[in-house]
Amino acid sequence: MHIKIGLLLILLGISQALFAQDLAEKDVPAPIVSTFKSKFPDAAETKWKKNKSGKYEADFRLSGKKAEAKFMADGTWDSSEKRLEASALPASVSEYLKKNYASYKIDHVNFKEESTPSKNTYEVKLKKDKADTELTFDANGKFLKKKDKDKDKKNA
Repeated sequence: MHIKIGLLLILLGISQALFAQDLAEKDVPAPIVSTFKSKFPDAAETKWKKNKSGKYEADFRLSGKKAEAKFMADGTWDSSEKRLEASALPASVSEYLKKNYASYKIDHVNFKEESTPSKNTYEVKLKKDKADTELTFDANGKFLKKKDKDKDKKNA
């Protein structure tokens, strides 16, 4: 029994090392913290981690909504993602949703901002019955792709 518990603890430790390492802010390099605070001065409830690719990630809240930001080891901002109200979507996205997904309910909207602005996207998660659908639009509101989450569940 003790061997099984020990083995479980070892596997848990290995999996944490492979995915992400939680950090106290004092353990995050100063240039990263400085860039974070200047880019997100209103951030609250910040939690830090370092992912396996070596990037530092801050999970936090902006105006009470979930957000995250990633930084390179030298302090350079890499990308961020924040939750938005559906009313913040570009008009073209709202029109697309009304025309093609009128019977769906918007579950949530995320805005993904990249260091290369042409890669910025809106992700809209829709729900209908037991189906989840995620639509991706570029920063100008042009439809890019659709991902049906219910199909993933059936194939699992």
